[in-house]
Amino acid sequence: MTDRITHVCTCEDLPAIRVAATAEPSTELLDRAHAGWERFVRTFEGASDD
Repeated sequence: MTDRITHVCTCEDLPAIRVAATAEPSTELLDRAHAGWERFVRTFEGASDD
C-alpha cells in the first residue's frame, strides 16, 4: 500500500493578492468583446435552414 501525502493550503500559505476594482470595463476589453461578438454573429450569417 502506498502512502498519500496531502497538503492543505491555508491563507497563510498564499501571498496577499490585491485587485484594483473598477467601475467600468476598459476600452480595450470592450473592443475585444465587440470583435468577439461580431465573429460570433457572422457564424450565423448565410446559414441555411436545410
